[in-house]
Amino acid sequence: MFVKHAHELDGSVPAARRVVVVGSGAVGMYTATELARRGREVVLLEAGGLALGRFDPESYRCVGRAHEGVESGRSRTLGGTTNLWGGQLSEFDAIDLGARPVHPEGWPIPFSELTRFYRTTYEALGIPDAVQRDEDVWKAVGTETPRLGSGLDVFLTRWLPIPSFALWARDELENRTNLRVLTDHTATGFGGTGARVEAVTVVDRAGVPHAVAGSTFVLAAGTIETARLLLHSAESSAWQAPWRGNPWLGLRFQDHLGGRIAAVHPTDSKRFFKTFSNLLVARRKYQPKFQLDGEARAANAVNVHGMFAFESSISENLVYLKQFVKSAVYGRQIGGLRSLAANVRASGRYLIPLMWTYAKDHRIFEPSTSRISLFVQMEQIPQDDSVIRIDPSRLDRTGLAQAVVDWRVDGREIAALRDFALRTDRALREEGLARLEIDDELLQGDPAFLERLRDTNHQSGGAIMASSSSDGVVDPDLRVFGTDNLYVVGAATFPAIGAANTTFPALAFATRLVEHIGSADAA
Repeated sequence: MFVKHAHELDGSVPAARRVVVVGSGAVGMYTATELARRGREVVLLEAGGLALGRFDPESYRCVGRAHEGVESGRSRTLGGTTNLWGGQLSEFDAIDLGARPVHPEGWPIPFSELTRFYRTTYEALGIPDAVQRDEDVWKAVGTETPRLGSGLDVFLTRWLPIPSFALWARDELENRTNLRVLTDHTATGFGGTGARVEAVTVVDRAGVPHAVAGSTFVLAAGTIETARLLLHSAESSAWQAPWRGNPWLGLRFQDHLGGRIAAVHPTDSKRFFKTFSNLLVARRKYQPKFQLDGEARAANAVNVHGMFAFESSISENLVYLKQFVKSAVYGRQIGGLRSLAANVRASGRYLIPLMWTYAKDHRIFEPSTSRISLFVQMEQIPQDDSVIRIDPSRLDRTGLAQAVVDWRVDGREIAALRDFALRTDRALREEGLARLEIDDELLQGDPAFLERLRDTNHQSGGAIMASSSSDGVVDPDLRVFGTDNLYVVGAATFPAIGAANTTFPALAFATRLVEHIGSADAA
C-alpha cells in the first residue's frame, strides 16, 4: 500500500523484520513484490512520483563519448525506466558468462546458476511455460525455427504485454499490507555499525531528511544512481562505509552499441517477411533476431545481435494506432480523436491485410513496399577507464553529489561487427532470402564507424560482481563486499554484458536474490 511520508513507517513494522528496496524500476519493483509474495515485510523507496518524470539536469553530466541514455533513457518515476521501454526480454546464454576474449576471467558464477531461475522469472512475469522455449512459439504459428545457413542462429525475444511495471504490479502496490511504497523520497546515504547497514537516509520533497531502518537493504536504483549513491555515501563522515576505498566502485560502465549497418534487398520477399516479421501468440509479441552460432561467437571478440527493421509510409500511423489502443486498455490519457481519425484514414487500406495476417499467420503485417534495414546491438569490450564518478563540488537539491559519466569504447569492436555483417550477407544469399548493402565505412573496418552507433539504454557496470573485493564491488550473492546485509541487484553488477538486453538477466538475478534473502533470514 502507498505511504505518503516517511514518518508513517515509524512503528508500522519492527525494523528487524523489514526489507528496504531502493528503486522501483523493473528490478526493484520485481524484487519488492516477490519478497512480499513470500510473506516478507517490504518498504519500496522511489525518488520520483506517480507522474512521468526525469532526473534533474544538475544531478548528472557526461564527459568522454556522448551517451544519450543518461538523459533520455532514464525515468525518475514509480516504475522507473519501464515507463519508457517496450517491454522486450532477451536471455543471456553460456557464452555470455563464460571466459572468452572480451572477458578472459569470465563471471564468478556458472551459467547454470543463472538459468535455473529463468523459468521462475518468466512465470512471475506472467509468461507461461508453453511459450518460454523458442521452438514452442514457432510451432504455435505452424512452422519450425528458421535456418539461415551456416554460421547464424535465429532466436526470439519476448515482449511483455504490459511494459510498465507500475501498471503490472498495480494491484499489489495498492492492496498488499506487507508492501509499503514510499514515493517522492530520494535515498541519499546509509548509516550503520561496523559491517551492518541499519538505515537508509531519504530526503522528502521539502528537503527534510529521514532514516528508514531495516534488517536487509537492496539497492536497485539503476546503474548510474546505484554507483552514485554508493560513491556519495562512501564520502560521508558520519559512518565509515565498508565499501569506502573499493577501487572498483564506478568502474566498467558499459552499454550496448546499436544502429543501422546495412540496407536489405530481399530476393524472396514472401519467405523473407515470413521469416523475420514479428510473431503474435496468445496476445504476446515475439521478435525474430539472429546471432553467430556458438563456435563463431566463442572465437569472436564481442557478441552481436542482428534484427531487421521494416519502414513504410504508414509506419508512424500504425505506431500511433498501437499506442492509442494501449492507452485505452491500460487507462492512460488518450490523445485527440481527430488524430485517431487521421491515422485510421492514412492506414485504412492496410487494416484488412493487417488483421488477416494476424488471424491467419499470427504475424504483424509489414507492407511489401517497406524499406528494410539491418540493425545491430553489440556489446563493448569492458574498459576499466569507462567509469561513473561523482563531483562533490556539485550537489543537487537533495544534497547528492553529481554523477559524472565517462563512457569509453575500445574501438576493436569494429572487426567483430564487420565479420558479423559479412557472415549475415553470405548466409542470406546462400538461403536465397536477401542480399545486404553494407555501409562502406564498415566494410573498410574503420573504427570511426562506431561513432555512428549510439547507446541503447542498457547501462551496466559500476558495481560489478566478483569473487573478491580485489576484483569487484559485490560478491556472487550480490552482497556488497564488507557488509552483512546490503545487496545490489541489476545490470550495475554485470562484469560483461553480452549482446542481449540486460533486463531479463537482471530479473533472473533478482529471483535468485529473493531466494537467497529468504534462506539467509530463515537460517
